[in-house]
Amino acid sequence: MAGKAVAKKANTDVAITHDYGEMSHAGLDDMTINDLSIPFINIMQTNSPEVEDELIPGVKPGDLVNSVTKEILTMPVVLIPVFKEAAVVEWVPRLKGGGIVDRHELDSEVFTSQVAANGGSRIPPKGADGKRISFKSPAGNDLVETYYVYCLLMDPTCTEPEGYVVLSFSSTKIKIHKDWMTSMYTQKGRPPIFANRCHLSTQRQKNEAGTFYNYKIAPMEDTWRASLIDPSTDEGQALLKEAQEFAKMIDDGLARPDLDSLGGTVEATGGPTSDSIDEDAPF
Repeated sequence: MAGKAVAKKANTDVAITHDYGEMSHAGLDDMTINDLSIPFINIMQTNSPEVEDELIPGVKPGDLVNSVTKEILTMPVVLIPVFKEAAVVEWVPRLKGGGIVDRHELDSEVFTSQVAANGGSRIPPKGADGKRISFKSPAGNDLVETYYVYCLLMDPTCTEPEGYVVLSFSSTKIKIHKDWMTSMYTQKGRPPIFANRCHLSTQRQKNEAGTFYNYKIAPMEDTWRASLIDPSTDEGQALLKEAQEFAKMIDDGLARPDLDSLGGTVEATGGPTSDSIDEDAPF
């Protein structure tokens, strides 16, 4: 496949971390939001360009791919969630070339006016063909309610961070997000979000629009309780500190998701078409 992007399975060896002491981050002290972009973990669907156009050798529907490096990730991927946020993302419709126009707050006029016109429901209306159609901006662009969870990408033993990633939840993925957040929030002892460790893989699902793949998020151990980082150990304290520092980077506006890496498609819609919305999605 000459000219095709070369991808490989992500290395599953335990990462080696060196201690650079006072030289740590030397030369990188003035990093700004313009210097850092965090890759997404995207689910490959049958109509994903990476699959249809064979842009990544060996990729298949249901695979998880790093949106920047184009690596096919070995499942289950081990993650520590550290920060979450919500937005309404304005996209140029796919048939008009796609691409992100802007990000709006959930309570922005451009979105709430559409919800009000829909009888107060945040589930988009159905078109004449029975499929859900996106809310529209005054310019005719799609408005997609989206939830982001920033995570530390960990080595398979969850002892060393290997990088930063973002999970994007919209459409059929929103129920997965809601269940995940509920599982973490309702734990006894009120642990912080970044005390949780999880396994990420994919699962095959069906709705009225067809068959597609969705996220599958489970605790790293048998239960969410057993998967919590133990703050009484040196290793646990080190992981919690690393996660807390990453959360602060995001909160300070230093690190943002690499939306450009999504290209001209709304990967996060969760179904085989850009307008397929799960009836049970908790908008």
